[in-house]
Amino acid sequence: MGDVRASGMLRPASALILLLLAGCPGAGGPAPASPGRPNVLLITVDTLRPDHLGCYGYGRPTSRFIDTLARRGVVFRQAITAAGRTVQSFPSILTGVYPMVHGLRYEGQSHEVLKGRPTLTGALKQQGYESFAVTQGLNVGLHYDFDLYDPDIYLDPEGKRVYLPSRSDADATRKAVQWLRNRKRKEAPFFLWLRYNAPHWPYEAPAPYTEMFDPDYKGPHHFNDEARPGVERGDIIFGRTRLPEREVEHAVAHYDGEVACADRAVGDLLGVLQGMGLLERTVVVLTADHGESLGEHDYFFEHGAYLYEPTVRVPLIISYPPTLPAGIVVPGVARTIDIVPTVLDIAGVPLPPGLQGESLVPRTRRGWQGSGPPAYSESGRNFYKENPRQYVDGVAGKWRMVRGDRFKLILIPKASGDPDWEFYDLESDPGEKSNALGRFPEEEALLRRALLDLLAADPGRDDRAEPELPPGLEEEMRSLGYVGGRKP
Repeated sequence: MGDVRASGMLRPASALILLLLAGCPGAGGPAPASPGRPNVLLITVDTLRPDHLGCYGYGRPTSRFIDTLARRGVVFRQAITAAGRTVQSFPSILTGVYPMVHGLRYEGQSHEVLKGRPTLTGALKQQGYESFAVTQGLNVGLHYDFDLYDPDIYLDPEGKRVYLPSRSDADATRKAVQWLRNRKRKEAPFFLWLRYNAPHWPYEAPAPYTEMFDPDYKGPHHFNDEARPGVERGDIIFGRTRLPEREVEHAVAHYDGEVACADRAVGDLLGVLQGMGLLERTVVVLTADHGESLGEHDYFFEHGAYLYEPTVRVPLIISYPPTLPAGIVVPGVARTIDIVPTVLDIAGVPLPPGLQGESLVPRTRRGWQGSGPPAYSESGRNFYKENPRQYVDGVAGKWRMVRGDRFKLILIPKASGDPDWEFYDLESDPGEKSNALGRFPEEEALLRRALLDLLAADPGRDDRAEPELPPGLEEEMRSLGYVGGRKP
């Protein structure tokens, strides 16, 4: 990743907090009002744990600008992703349905399965929105409805398309700003999706973020070792090779530095929007595709194999001052599949058919009482022979989870036929250390029924075959730390 300090956007971000809290229109003056409908900005920060953000109670100063966004919007404290890996999660965010409905279950699977699927982009496009996605090389089949979806596209000052890869979150912000400033139909509302990637392993943020939170550490950095002959990363991920506790602490500090790096890029973008006079008329949604396990349950520096809270909980912040009150915290469960209906509700756009999510707008009203539906999540592809708790291949072997405001149930398929079940009371046991199976029979039965109903409706529930990774994709996944220890 490049050094975000060289992005040329420090002043907008530095001024963002004062501008947002004061409600100033910004140095650029107000933009022409979009006719009737708000702009939509979807910010996704890959691998971002909410409990490492100040607005969710974290002690380190990792998230100055995200915290500011939270103060002007609504924070959902228990947001749950639909899947623990990117390939399944992003389609759920953009389609409002679970993976068994949108059909993308594995890395390497054809994106054609999503073609024709109703998306947030398509619903907004029907209402005259312009749309642009900056995803830093990611394409999981969501490009069909965007006016411009090329991970390598960059607009020069004259608005010409130049092909240039995004190599950092700062690059992603730069591309988005160029598009915003050179839009041909400035009177039309826009939909902009930014995927920031800094918190993803390996934890190698640029200076000054690299050693920001643990500068006195002088030991090794084996947590960033890439898989290669003699180094099986799966051994570290699943605790077979134990790193010293002090090194694990430093790995967390590196992760936090990457969170701060991504936060800076978010601040740069929001600062420019404020300066252009666009922010007040823009629905801003900030979330993540999944979290990251940093050693909980002997699962280190990874995500997607297990379904404990560090992996499945994500931040969810929604800000739109004309409609949503500032400073509201919603304590109950929300789901990333609720983002599509929520945004369309705020924008006054008809909902496409078949959504499994529901609008979160009613829960943002002061005094709202009640609970939403339970949240479902599933595990991803098993890349590691070292994984001690993957017993069945294919969709049939996916871990599955359903979670309410207090209780959580996990199903772990076994080759013998009878699955393992884990049940947690998150109120008394937020670390999921004690399996409470049988202690709350009524609550357990409700979640078991909900989970079994979802499983019964999964057309791939008995599929034990996984498609091979194409050679090019396998190399790309290996560079991200996956498949390192996988053997035939």
